[in-house]
Amino acid sequence: MMKTYKHIYIFLFLNILCLSGVYAQFSNVNYNNAATPEMVIKQIDNYDFSTVIHFSYTTISSLSFSGSEDIVLVQNGKNFKLINSFNLPLDNKKHIFNDNGDKLNFSLEFEKLDSVGLPFTIKSKSATKFNIDQIIVDSSHLSDFIDVDSYVGETPSREFFIFYNEGYPVLKYSYKGIVLAVKLLVKNDYGVYYQPQIIVQNYNNKDFLFDPSKIYAQYHYKGKFYNAKVFTDKEYARVVKKKMSSDRFWTGLADGLAAVGAGYSYISGSSNTYVTAAGKSMNYGFFGNNLYGNINMSKMSANISTSFSGSSYNGMNTFIAAQFAKQNMENLKAQQVDKLNALQGGYIKLNTIFPNSEYTGYTNIAYSKGLESFLMKVELNKEEFFFEWDKEMLRQLID
Repeated sequence: MMKTYKHIYIFLFLNILCLSGVYAQFSNVNYNNAATPEMVIKQIDNYDFSTVIHFSYTTISSLSFSGSEDIVLVQNGKNFKLINSFNLPLDNKKHIFNDNGDKLNFSLEFEKLDSVGLPFTIKSKSATKFNIDQIIVDSSHLSDFIDVDSYVGETPSREFFIFYNEGYPVLKYSYKGIVLAVKLLVKNDYGVYYQPQIIVQNYNNKDFLFDPSKIYAQYHYKGKFYNAKVFTDKEYARVVKKKMSSDRFWTGLADGLAAVGAGYSYISGSSNTYVTAAGKSMNYGFFGNNLYGNINMSKMSANISTSFSGSSYNGMNTFIAAQFAKQNMENLKAQQVDKLNALQGGYIKLNTIFPNSEYTGYTNIAYSKGLESFLMKVELNKEEFFFEWDKEMLRQLID
């Protein structure tokens, strides 16, 4: 009899726990995604300080996808803001798929719902695919917490971002612990050439080879594509008959690529995937597994160890940092991340890029005017990265 009462007590306790939404995780979720069937909610995990929703998105029409910082949960007329986006680029940053049918796993962390047992919706003005209605959680079925790093590590985001530096577009990828950025110029010092200025950063624990023979270019002219000549360092040396002054070159290149690392998302130390943290523009957050920013580390450690449950959630430190920083925003000052070991190679040559190192250089490509677009492909560490400058972007290079 006592055993029966004990089972009833445990059953009632678990149900109360589920209904209250404390420390609960649910994989049985009903919702209306008729407008976006490619978007699937895999699970909802409720933590002390936040509600995390794990999604899977399969592309069926577009090869790019992003979220927005304005995504919110709405419950009983109250908005619960987005705190962190794990593996989903936001707003101007895009995830680039290789082909239709490719999948992206990502997790969004929100301010904690008042009760996960009550219906709620997901809303966004900018990212319309995130308007999902009638979300109802079946609180009678509990699941294990999803480890965020492992989950998103199955489909690491290929983050693509375009920003402008002194009037010129810089096209940048962040993927599997690699940053690859290209700023295209037109140079006429020794003839007229397209001159891609390239920076490669390696945040992995293994080196890889950067082979300039794996740089390809094409012209798009009157609806057709033509291969463009990419000059090796020896070919270019023969053309110009002499080397460009290193001081003169590096002054221009430093100016052109100084901002390439700006806006880079956190790299998970275990899966090389990315986290876009709310408040990242204030220059605080995580880089690798290291916190940077003027934050009291002893208080941070105490908060993490005494106040946060669900230790399997590897991304929790980011949220703690964000909450702590919000309380001290006026006094928050960014600290510089340790500078990577920099190898400045001038004209690009065959180089091994070691862990925590960057390589910067340029190459020259035969120039042609009147193009509809100019395209580049860079093969790096067994991956392909595609770059395209349209007619308007090309026009800006020569104005």
